[in-house]
Amino acid sequence: TPMFSPAELDGLQQLSDEQSQPGTLSGSVQDDSIRRSRVLWLHPSDGYQWLFDRLLGVVRALNQEHYHFDIHDFDGGIQLARYDESDAGFYTWHMDAGERTATRKISISVQVSDPGAYEGGNLELFYKMRPFIADRTRGAVVSFPSWVMHRVTPVTRGVRYSLVGWVAGPRWR
Repeated sequence: TPMFSPAELDGLQQLSDEQSQPGTLSGSVQDDSIRRSRVLWLHPSDGYQWLFDRLLGVVRALNQEHYHFDIHDFDGGIQLARYDESDAGFYTWHMDAGERTATRKISISVQVSDPGAYEGGNLELFYKMRPFIADRTRGAVVSFPSWVMHRVTPVTRGVRYSLVGWVAGPRWR
């Protein structure tokens, strides 16, 4: 069974169109040479507990099957991102775990868009010394350790929507 219904995915796209703001980097820095996107932060207290519960359940199952990390909960909000052809929306190579985000262990991305609604905009993970294109099926969930390098290639037609979250745990030791 799909994790999200088409109606839920449509609702997320509409929400993004109505409320998203220019995306920034860690520390609220805006740098269009690194990232061009619009984002909306979703929080349990704003009526999105259902979203957090559903995604955390999937992450816990994936963790048990693949990673076996010591994890607790999401690190902050879940980001609803919008990459648009109008500014060739993209996000260059980066990791989700860093100096300010050292407790992030698992990154999760959900494909909100229909894959035919845009061109370019691939989520690519750097794996085995080459970029690997993530599943673009609508509703697909992609998870990876937060230290894996990844990017979103420029959108050349249409709009790409995704949900992104980071599950954290105690610091590595």
